[in-house]
Amino acid sequence: LTATLLTFMLMGVPAGYCASHTYKALKGTEWKLVTVLTATLYPGAIAATLFVLNFFIWGQQSSGAIPFGTMVVLLLMWFGVSVPLVFAGAFFGFKAKLKDPPCRTNEIPRQVPEQAWYMVGAFNVLMGGILPFGAIFIELFFIMTSVWLQRFYY
Repeated sequence: LTATLLTFMLMGVPAGYCASHTYKALKGTEWKLVTVLTATLYPGAIAATLFVLNFFIWGQQSSGAIPFGTMVVLLLMWFGVSVPLVFAGAFFGFKAKLKDPPCRTNEIPRQVPEQAWYMVGAFNVLMGGILPFGAIFIELFFIMTSVWLQRFYY
């Protein structure tokens, strides 16, 4: 757990660097907003989820709840370590020189041909979800059946 928290805190530098360098390559102008969102959006969602779930655990008076002091220490680590590291990474990302594109792009837009029925987004989303779900469901069905019927499954 300590290594996971340490890695998450130190990943602020590459996160800030990649976000700012990509934003600079896309010719963005709101660099402060990008840096703040990089530092707060994803970690904020994780922290909010952790706090809400922990409040439910406190409500049940469970011994598995994270103490309030530990939650405060995690927030202080976030704002005291991770956020400044994101800003440091963003600083170096904006200062880095952009690489040249690997090829030239044509300024004249070309016509995109009409797509076939199986290339429509809704169909692709369904197939992208149904196929893995079906494979996992069948495997788990056989595993659970073998567990419930005291048989071996290889």
